[in-house]
Amino acid sequence: MTKNKIRLILYILSPAILFWLAWPPRDLFFLGFFAFVPLFLLEDKTKNIRRSSWLIYLSLLIWNIVISWWVGYAEFYSSIFMLLANSWLMYLPWLGYRKARNLVSDQKALFIFISLWLSFEYLHLNWQISWPWFTLGNIFAKHNEVVQWYEITGTLGGSLWVLTTNVLSYLAIQKTNLKSGLKPIAVIIIPILLSIPFYLSNQKDYTTTKRSTLSALLVQPNIDPYLKFEKDKEVVNLVDMLKLVEPYIKDSTDIIILPETAIVEYVDENYPDRFESIQILKEFVKNHPQIHFISGISTYKFFLKGEPLSQTARKTKNGDYYDSYNTAISFDKKGNLDFYHKGKLVPGAEIMPYSKIFKFLDFLAVDLGGISGSLGSDKKPKVFNTAKNSNLAPLICYESVFPGHVAEFCREGAEILVVITNDGWWRDTDGYKQHMYYATLRAIENRREVLRSANTGISCRIDKLGKIHERSQWWTREVIPVEVNSFHNLTFYSTYGDYIGRLASFIGSFFILGMIVKKKSNNVN
Repeated sequence: MTKNKIRLILYILSPAILFWLAWPPRDLFFLGFFAFVPLFLLEDKTKNIRRSSWLIYLSLLIWNIVISWWVGYAEFYSSIFMLLANSWLMYLPWLGYRKARNLVSDQKALFIFISLWLSFEYLHLNWQISWPWFTLGNIFAKHNEVVQWYEITGTLGGSLWVLTTNVLSYLAIQKTNLKSGLKPIAVIIIPILLSIPFYLSNQKDYTTTKRSTLSALLVQPNIDPYLKFEKDKEVVNLVDMLKLVEPYIKDSTDIIILPETAIVEYVDENYPDRFESIQILKEFVKNHPQIHFISGISTYKFFLKGEPLSQTARKTKNGDYYDSYNTAISFDKKGNLDFYHKGKLVPGAEIMPYSKIFKFLDFLAVDLGGISGSLGSDKKPKVFNTAKNSNLAPLICYESVFPGHVAEFCREGAEILVVITNDGWWRDTDGYKQHMYYATLRAIENRREVLRSANTGISCRIDKLGKIHERSQWWTREVIPVEVNSFHNLTFYSTYGDYIGRLASFIGSFFILGMIVKKKSNNVN
């Protein structure tokens, strides 16, 4: 094998290896600052070779596989399609970079690449084919002490940091002089130093300011997610969970939180009292009148005659229409019910994206038990007003991965972030660990504490600095008592959301339009 072929293989494999070592739950996050450099070098080596761009796609595909191979435990064939499609979407910014190099200077092309990649990440946060797991800013989730300034920029600020250092590192290799080599070092060090005052300020806030607190019980029932939806266990599991939590209840307990779809009985929201699970819960709350109760549940709701139908509406044999939901339910001490329907649905498992266009892909839908097919959703976040008038954001599983979506809950008045999830689909792999670590970034962005109740996975409390407390273990049956603080001030990021993504999308669109015009002008000349 020639040296050139060995070099090409190293260029292709290096990004996946570096990102794997950098990504949570591993600790070498700083390797992400250089992980794209081999791809820039690969682009240089293959720029003038026809049909060579597939090598970059191959490198991105390997990266996707090593970071998220565990998705295949849920549905093997659908996960293959997801990995192939997401790698292709990642390739588009690189294709734009290659095209830009033919029309503008290399430095301008690199700037275009940064804006296109950020546009890709922003798109992944806002359309139905969403898979923001690979947002580059997530790389700091385990060692979030270096990104305390996320309360200003959000996670896309971290993506911008990673992209900029990679570009400067690549340019330093090209120029091989001391001045160019100092630039990426400075860009790495300065944001880390900027985190210090943010960290100290918020740490001081804990000791100098009195906050209203809630006493909460986080329930991790540890029920096999593939078995919990069996018909004979619809009510048995709920009764078992309530028996599990009963010994931990004190007069000071304010709130009990059960995980996603803890109540698996399929409940009609128009007539909830007809269902045994709701009757049991109401009786439980009646016996503990100081308790506010939050749980995941599967629900449905019929459309009234003449009411506009949603795109996910289902038709009964009688010709009636209804929507099914992955829901968070709230019981107050008076027994009043409130529902929130998950707004960010998992493509393939909970919704077929753009179903009218991609109807032919219905065979790829993943059945994870319970309700299959596309679910309905709420168009805007809702907060639950709980004991001591603290507003809670009921984030259901996948929703906690979306920075801007969580910020919307805070703008609606959320003072505490609650994540109810079911992370057992992926077995004991990196998946549930990454999901937990990503929630620490939501805490920093919004300076809110996070309560996490997982059926299987990790249940814990996360403070507003992103530190993890009272953490459970994988595949254990636990009830975790915690004291949680309420915070109501909005951070800059909570107020303005993903403004970096919006700006990058504008710049990227502008450059794409400019390149099209310039190319046509050159053709005319």
